[in-house]
Amino acid sequence: MTTTAPSDIRNVALIGHKGAGKTSLAEAMLFVAKATPKLGKVDDKSSVLDDSAEEKDHAASLEASVAYLHWNGKKVNVVDTPGEGSFLAETRLALGAVDAAVLVVSGKDGVQPITERVFGWARAQGLPILVVVTKVDAENAQPDDVVAEIKARLKAPLAVMEHHVGEGLDYQGIITLRTKKAWIGKPEAPNVIAAGAVPADLASVLETGRGRLVDDVAGTNDELTEKYLTEGDLTQEELDQGLRDAVREGKIVPVYFASGTRPSGVAALLDGIVELVPPPTSHPTWKGTVPGGKVGSTPAAAERPSSIDAPTAVFVFKTSIDPHAGRTSFARVLSGTLKADSSLLNASTGNAERVGKLFNIVGKDAKAVDEVKAGDIVALAKLKSTLSGQTLSDEKHAFQFTAPELPPALFSRGVKFEGKGAEDKVSSALYKLTEEDPGLTVSIEETTRELVVSGLGSLHLEITVERIRRRVGIDCRLGAPHIAYKETITKRVAGVEGKHKKQTGGHGQFGVCYIDMEPMPRGEGFVFEDAVVGGAIPRQFIPSVEKGIVKSMAKGFLAGFPLVDLKVRLYDGKYHDVDSSDAAFQMAGSKAFKAAAAQAGAVLLEPVVKMQVVAPSVATGDVIGDINSRRGRILGTDTVEDQTIVNAYVPLSEVLEYESKLKSMTQGKGTFSMSVDHLAICPPMVQDKVIKDSGFKVTEEED
Repeated sequence: MTTTAPSDIRNVALIGHKGAGKTSLAEAMLFVAKATPKLGKVDDKSSVLDDSAEEKDHAASLEASVAYLHWNGKKVNVVDTPGEGSFLAETRLALGAVDAAVLVVSGKDGVQPITERVFGWARAQGLPILVVVTKVDAENAQPDDVVAEIKARLKAPLAVMEHHVGEGLDYQGIITLRTKKAWIGKPEAPNVIAAGAVPADLASVLETGRGRLVDDVAGTNDELTEKYLTEGDLTQEELDQGLRDAVREGKIVPVYFASGTRPSGVAALLDGIVELVPPPTSHPTWKGTVPGGKVGSTPAAAERPSSIDAPTAVFVFKTSIDPHAGRTSFARVLSGTLKADSSLLNASTGNAERVGKLFNIVGKDAKAVDEVKAGDIVALAKLKSTLSGQTLSDEKHAFQFTAPELPPALFSRGVKFEGKGAEDKVSSALYKLTEEDPGLTVSIEETTRELVVSGLGSLHLEITVERIRRRVGIDCRLGAPHIAYKETITKRVAGVEGKHKKQTGGHGQFGVCYIDMEPMPRGEGFVFEDAVVGGAIPRQFIPSVEKGIVKSMAKGFLAGFPLVDLKVRLYDGKYHDVDSSDAAFQMAGSKAFKAAAAQAGAVLLEPVVKMQVVAPSVATGDVIGDINSRRGRILGTDTVEDQTIVNAYVPLSEVLEYESKLKSMTQGKGTFSMSVDHLAICPPMVQDKVIKDSGFKVTEEED
């Protein structure tokens, strides 16, 4: 298969709330472009994109899927992303690999919490955005109302590109306002929709809609504005170029209408992607770092030209591991040329990586390629150690791409299982899953040695356990929730001694340090100040004191949770020429810290989430009352038609089972999203209970 020139490539990610129709739209795009022989459907489990057992069972995308098609001489790489809040880590990384986002919004359900979240990500990243209102042929669809809602809630500079002929069960097709084409089904064959002339009875609709589009485009450019005011219109060439520039500059967000199941409006959308989405060549450089030459050194900021003539750099944004086929990694070639059977450096880890075969993939159909040039997206077979979010680069020209920041894990649960040898199998399978799922982490609880899995939501953890059951055949289940509490101090203490003295036969152990300790503003982390003068502690042992303090901070003081946001000033100490050592001063630092913490008003910090709830207005009182009962603080409310949007801060521990409660209050019509916002001091009653339940005791080192 021949390589594609960067100027002939378009890279897009389909983003949006779950159930908006992203996968159905992607399947329709592949089918219309003849990349697949039949129209894949989520409902009958024939989708080539949602092909995992869990995705078929839940009828939802749980991971990003990558496919490609050809349209009007261009190669279009399509990344279908999850819209379920528990799986947004894959969506976040996918946005780092594309040149535009296609925001998919249901013509029935409108803007949902995840719609706003992913739109914000794409906007913040500076990506051009196209909007597709789907399900325009569904019963009770109201696409015009949805467009108004998008404009109001997302504050997006929308420009409607099409007029939909009918809506809901009366939907017939679309008229494209820019190209003046009609895609309308005939009465005898309503599902056969092909381009044709605009019917005479819709000529006035075309004229009015096109006038609004011209007005929108003219307003984005001073020269076009002057031409429009002078002559009252723009030429087709001026309209096309003005629209192209405005979309790429974020001044216009074009709106399309489509049905993924008929399919309808899809060809016009593909036209828009090819003509309006910028090619990779329009992205001049990539921001990143050059790894430091010495261990522990800080990487230097760097930029890498996106040219095919630059050294090779490859961003891996998706990893999939099949029990039979092995690992497949999906990557965007940032610069240079990626060749099969070559060697690169994993700039994120410093390890060498062997690149084997390269493929273009649609579902199970894989076509091998010898090389891929900058700007393209490709599948790499059987990388040994490179994970999602990491960068491969030319060893002599190392470059690490600054990948999008992943949302932090919100929920943690213990994993329970029974049977001989089960622990090793479950643990191994979980760690393998973390190689596929960038939002998943696995740890061992220090005191109980319990296996703990952390993710972005309850569903995330439930799906993880489902996958483990399928892969290793062991009946495992989720245990009690684990909340990522932290500890801190509230008072300044001064002149605290940490003394470690131990005498045995031969050399003893001796180290003494004196510290002051004070609280820092939330989010400032740990600061260590070396104020020792006159050699009271030899220079080589100063880091030892700090290391001992850091170790004790990690173990906790109240309930076994790490301490954060404090400053320690080391100002004096004592040593012995023979008995002082690194270990002795680590112990001295640890003892000084524990003694200081006992006097410094230690408190427990709990994670607080920022939550957005969208519910029918009739349920507003119940929703607000429930949030207040969960120690929440209402930030504000807004009303859009018959829906109320409630924004609030709520302690994470109070919303672990919120989904079922919201369904009950709203008859299943409410939705919500949340993300960790900050840490707050726990109320005394909550703190006392957490400490009691933890069973934690501060260990005393042997003198």
